[in-house]
Amino acid sequence: MNPQPLLTVIVPSYNVEKYVDKCISSIVGQTYPNLEILLIDDGSTDNTGMLCDTWQERDSRIRVIHKQNEGLPYARKTGIENSTAEYVTFVDSDDWIDTNMYADMMTALLSTNSDIADCDMCLVYDDGRMEHRVNERHTTIKTMGRVESVIMVLEDHGWRTSFGTKIFKKTLFEHIQFPKRRLYGEDTIIHDLFHQTSQTVLLNSEYYFYYQRDDSATKVRNIRKEMKNYSDFSDAYYERYCFVKQHPEYHSALPFIEHKTICLCLGLLRNMMAYPQYFTDEYFKVKVEQLRSIPLTHNDKLRTVLKYEMYMIKMSPKLYKILRSVYVRIIHGANKLKITKRQTSNQMYTAFWKW
Repeated sequence: MNPQPLLTVIVPSYNVEKYVDKCISSIVGQTYPNLEILLIDDGSTDNTGMLCDTWQERDSRIRVIHKQNEGLPYARKTGIENSTAEYVTFVDSDDWIDTNMYADMMTALLSTNSDIADCDMCLVYDDGRMEHRVNERHTTIKTMGRVESVIMVLEDHGWRTSFGTKIFKKTLFEHIQFPKRRLYGEDTIIHDLFHQTSQTVLLNSEYYFYYQRDDSATKVRNIRKEMKNYSDFSDAYYERYCFVKQHPEYHSALPFIEHKTICLCLGLLRNMMAYPQYFTDEYFKVKVEQLRSIPLTHNDKLRTVLKYEMYMIKMSPKLYKILRSVYVRIIHGANKLKITKRQTSNQMYTAFWKW
């Protein structure tokens, strides 16, 4: 009997000395027999790199790559470039996975001759609370073609944008451009990977445990970093909007994507007015042009105040900027209302739904 295909597990790691051991333990304990584990130390300044080296000495399947810090997307890119397997998967270094995750997912992937296998995740919080998205583990799987699966990704129905819940054929990454130094929203390139598939398979089970730690890179409390995260996410969603516009077969997802992109862009413009020291005039012009390129025909659910802002931006960006700046000065002067709630990056994912 031929051995099971080699699967490369890529673990980007940056300053996670408190968490990386649990993550790696869950990977080396997998029941799937043929793993290559790449630990990518992305320029850590704590003991993460040393801990990774210790694991390399303990397990022959593990290789450690130390590199300068370039962010999560390029750490993943480094792992793909150094993989020797036909299939690749990813685990964030503060998360962990179920013992049977790769055995079950590879079985589903190979038995259906699919290009991507996906599963669900369980959110785990610092207080021990778990947020389940699937109540019971099911043995059933669902396969679907390219168009259906891409739309599911775009509308976040079933398929998740997370890299960690998926196994990919490595060849899918041959033409993927990873966004350098984009911390937030990098997972939005997932639709490009699904776009290159012929068939995908979904396992309706939670195998991935996504740790919502308070001190994570995506929950920074520094305003400068929060603004960088917000701009990254806005830029990523505009790129997704452009992708959908270019491919008519996905146009059924346009109302959802347009609404989300508009909300994120308008929210970012508001933050630009509140925190102008963190943004350039040129970037303001870029975001304005992005908004002006999006029609309002599919956005009946957009709140009235946001529609007025869109009309103002389309009519006169200069007037919009003046009026918004005056509004900010009035609020500052009155000192009765906060300009912008200091959101964590995790809240940025959902804040626009309140609009």
